[in-house]
Amino acid sequence: MSADARAALADYLEFERHLDYAEETIALFLNAKGTPARNIDGRLYPRSINRILEQIGKWHDAELKDPERHLSPLRPHDLRHTFANELAKHPDVTEQDLERLLRHRNKRYLSLYTRPPEATSTGFVEKL
Repeated sequence: MSADARAALADYLEFERHLDYAEETIALFLNAKGTPARNIDGRLYPRSINRILEQIGKWHDAELKDPERHLSPLRPHDLRHTFANELAKHPDVTEQDLERLLRHRNKRYLSLYTRPPEATSTGFVEKL
């Protein structure tokens, strides 16, 4: 996680999270108090997370003229693949680290998660 992301998360936890729900709730990101459709412990519903990421993808795409760099629709699973792919590029990360962090022991699944996106793969083929 970048230093900016860590700082933003620390600010949220220190100054805003308690406004969303009770301190003892273990979920990291919570729905705002008073929102009618929320889980009893304040956790975001999966659909809410999907909507948030879809909106982030749309905002990102609106700022880029190159459609090749668009993210929409951005989904939680896309973030998982990006995390795995970036992690696998790091020379100090072992297969055991990947298994632990991705919670997959099956080598087939690990290879799916750590495979570069199709556009990247195509770019490598074009260079040959």
